[in-house]
Amino acid sequence: MLMTPERLQYLVFVADLGSFSAAGRKIGVSASAVSQVIQNMEIDLNLKLFDRVSGQAPKLTDVGKTMYLQALEILPRLEAMEKKALSFQSGVEDTLTIAVHGFTMYPKQREAISELLKAFPHVSLNLVDVEDHAISSLGQTNGPDIAIAPVQLAQSRGVESYIIDQIQWHLVAAPSHPLAQKRTQLSQQDLLQYHQVLPAVSDFANEELIESLRFSANTINCSRFYQYREILLSGAGFGLYPAQLDPHLFEQHALKRLQLDFIERELTWDIEMTWTNALGPAGTWLIEHMME
Repeated sequence: MLMTPERLQYLVFVADLGSFSAAGRKIGVSASAVSQVIQNMEIDLNLKLFDRVSGQAPKLTDVGKTMYLQALEILPRLEAMEKKALSFQSGVEDTLTIAVHGFTMYPKQREAISELLKAFPHVSLNLVDVEDHAISSLGQTNGPDIAIAPVQLAQSRGVESYIIDQIQWHLVAAPSHPLAQKRTQLSQQDLLQYHQVLPAVSDFANEELIESLRFSANTINCSRFYQYREILLSGAGFGLYPAQLDPHLFEQHALKRLQLDFIERELTWDIEMTWTNALGPAGTWLIEHMME
């Protein structure tokens, strides 16, 4: 076989890191060993994958770029297959790591995780913040096995995904906030007078998207969901909040939905569950359960 996982990995490391020596340090071999692997691959394929100019970083040729993009698809799947085989060798995986975004930890997700632990009582569960673990690290060492988060603007490679729900945004404020005490529908001019709580720019929301959600010149930017939630509850500002996330906050009047005269339809955002084929029986059970 001319194309092997080792050769593809070398190709990706050289392209990503910009030199044979950097790729060698990453892999744990010499720069000459990396160069030899690439050269042998080029000879076997009768193709030139990198343009080499003395004193400059090796640059992918057009055919090299095509193979590089294919390698980015193939390698995570091969790693996932190996991890899955190892998990089935031991029966059920010992640990399952789920990365969740604060905006998407709905009752449905919480109940599914609870049912998972009943069905697989010996599995240890790690819940992490998806903003601390890039979805591109799914299935990798120390990376999450499953992610539940708003749909990313850029599609991740080598993973499976499924839309499981949708955020329905409500513009809200604490009852103590002046906007919540107005009895008439609010105009854009009304909102401009007060601070708006906004999430920080992230893998899920670029500056353009954040700007489209902005209704005030004065903002409170929060890098984590718990900050966002607590600032809203404190009455320091108004902001968008998922209607389905914490129903009790609305039932107990901790947050009040603001009535607007300028938005004609609901603001929504799809929620995506993402995973790799490396999942063992417990992870597979949760995926199937969430997709029902």
